[in-house]
Amino acid sequence: MAAVLRSDVIIPEIFTPYLIEASTVRNSFLMSGVVTALDALNATEGGDTVNIPNWKANLDGDAERLTDTTSLTPGKISADKQVGVILHRGRAWEARDLASMAAGSDAMGAIGTKVADYIANQQQKDLIATLNGVFGALGSSNTGAAFADLCVDASGSGETNLGPRQIAAAEVILNEDADKLGAIVMHPKVYADLKERKAIDFVTATDARVTASTVAAGSIQALNAFGGSIAAAYTTNLAVPFYMGMRVIRSKDVPTSGSGSSTKYACYVMATGAVGTGQQAALRSETDRDILAKSSAMSVDWHNAYHPLGSRYKGTVNPTRETLATATNWEKVFETENIGIVRLTVTSSFD
Repeated sequence: MAAVLRSDVIIPEIFTPYLIEASTVRNSFLMSGVVTALDALNATEGGDTVNIPNWKANLDGDAERLTDTTSLTPGKISADKQVGVILHRGRAWEARDLASMAAGSDAMGAIGTKVADYIANQQQKDLIATLNGVFGALGSSNTGAAFADLCVDASGSGETNLGPRQIAAAEVILNEDADKLGAIVMHPKVYADLKERKAIDFVTATDARVTASTVAAGSIQALNAFGGSIAAAYTTNLAVPFYMGMRVIRSKDVPTSGSGSSTKYACYVMATGAVGTGQQAALRSETDRDILAKSSAMSVDWHNAYHPLGSRYKGTVNPTRETLATATNWEKVFETENIGIVRLTVTSSFD
């Protein structure tokens, strides 16, 4: 008589596609559109980094005056390259039968329901560590960072609570691309400050799914606010927070400095598609059963890249988060106005 093993319950061939979809839906950066999949970042042929060649964004030099005695002087366009780095990540869990019996519930089954959230959270931590690296330390001490010119910092201790002025300053830096701002990443305390001031708008899936019939029924405000359909970002009718037209992503992993009432917080204002992502291998899950120990084990691993467009990574391969967050490991490739991320330094009245 064949026994039913725990590994027969969590079947990798079924569970892995679920994990891929569920972890994607739970990744706020992906669902907001500020992180976009790029084929150029798929390192399926191997390697530890990915090279992305590019032409300089703008042609330089002024137009020449035409005469019947002179010829035009040919100009040229310069080439450059971005470099992204592959991150190899994995985690394993084990549960013994006796533990499940004592708890009165299936420990491995409980782990299985939480894995998608875990992966999404870990990937977001890697992305924020990357952003910390390209922008460097909070304040004026980041002068050597790759994206130092894309920071809105007050001199000395002049930072204030987040407000329209900082957003307007970010739009000035982004110039013509300011209309592409899609999300703002902030610490929960900064979010709480905005919520207390009633500065947060909540949009439901019904509001977001703009159609001709909803516009005819009087929902023209939603159409003007988003300029198109973002229905894919809403799989339920839960309310999603927005600030000044940008989706709010809350994370306690954003960098801070100081303590108490002197605490400063980073906020990242991001344009749609400002970060590219790719993978070297698809997410995998595996299970195992130790019949002697009466325990079940499960592991997951993923191999991907998060790359702020316009940057070049020059650190060690397969970096830790600490290495990703080191400013000297990054260089700027694009011109400042062609990079779709600005960092704000703000305070919160909840300190």
